[in-house]
Amino acid sequence: MSNEGQTRPIPYSHELEWPEGLAPWTVIDETGAQGEPYAHFEWMRAHHPVLRVQHPQEDVYFVSRYDDVRKAMRAPKIYKNQVNDETPFAFPTLMDGAAHMKIRKVVASAFIPKAINQVSDRVLEVATGLVNDFVAKGGGEVTDELNRPLTMATISGILGVDYKEVEEFDMWTESVWAWFARVSRMAPGLPGDEENAQGLFKYLGGILDRLHEEKSESVAGHIARAWKDDGILTRQEAVELCVFIFIAGFDTTTRLMANAFLVFRDNPELLDRLHERPDDVEAFVEELVRFRGPVHKAPRRTSEDVEIAGVRIPAGSIVRLLLASANRDETRWENGDKFDIDRETEGHFGFGHGVHACLGAPLARLESKTMFRLLAERIESVDFDLDNDVVFLKGNSLTNGVERLTLRVKARQA
Repeated sequence: MSNEGQTRPIPYSHELEWPEGLAPWTVIDETGAQGEPYAHFEWMRAHHPVLRVQHPQEDVYFVSRYDDVRKAMRAPKIYKNQVNDETPFAFPTLMDGAAHMKIRKVVASAFIPKAINQVSDRVLEVATGLVNDFVAKGGGEVTDELNRPLTMATISGILGVDYKEVEEFDMWTESVWAWFARVSRMAPGLPGDEENAQGLFKYLGGILDRLHEEKSESVAGHIARAWKDDGILTRQEAVELCVFIFIAGFDTTTRLMANAFLVFRDNPELLDRLHERPDDVEAFVEELVRFRGPVHKAPRRTSEDVEIAGVRIPAGSIVRLLLASANRDETRWENGDKFDIDRETEGHFGFGHGVHACLGAPLARLESKTMFRLLAERIESVDFDLDNDVVFLKGNSLTNGVERLTLRVKARQA
């Protein structure tokens, strides 16, 4: 790197000349301009693979190319997952080293294939009822009528929680996400998020006590024994871990399944293919996770000075690895901005990578494959207006994708 490159400060995103139609990239998408960020990513990879963005708390560096993201994901001691001085919650996505491995070991011991298999019948039963009702009505809003009910039923089943018995569940989970994002992801949060979230913490604490007494084989039952019998976790860690599994288990999969309808709209032949060849749903899900995975960014803090693409990032800096951009990098994926069900998808970052790979990936795959098999079996086509019927998530610092989508479906003739 030249001396000039070392001494001249990197320009900020808002100081660059972005192409017409692309607003400067920001840390928090308050306007919704980054709801469909793929054109931003393409320009960043080509022109500013390390993008410096100003934020009131501190500058953030966004890394967009596949090889750079992969290298960082494989160096957890340099790119630390713990971005706060103190970990605000016992969430594995906020931890490193021994603390992370302790929590991850507990989760891994609970998310064994046996536990996933125990809910497969429930997933099929719930999804079948939801799809039948949806098709009978000729469509509707997919988040509230298809995806969220399935993912909430699934994750509550695997945890051993009956979410339907508590009216406040939606409010609680929204508050936890907002609180988590505010204290660890630079997001603005919601009024009263911390106070409202305490309801979920208190409720799940009581659930852990009950499941321990019942010697439950659910995931939460395993967590309760790790606390009460083995002393691996404190009570607070056990409760917070259950909270993390619950909210992470339904939010991202809900958004992933909604994103699939954008793919079906642009590639209508896929519904017929999945109808005729149901086993191809596995390849469809993997390409969907690469192409429109809901987790777009992996926050890290550098433990030492690093150089990426000729740019020096100082030690102690916040770096956001753009997983969704890397998953479309043309140097790794030919025609990466095209959905190709026949593509070899090995190496995508849709479920993370390395020591922080998503332990809930098998559950997300089970739910998605079940839902898409049923949809392809029951519907021939989907129709919606991209400008009026779709609302993309905004204001989020971690995930992206469809927030709400109202569509019409044409039932497949028997």
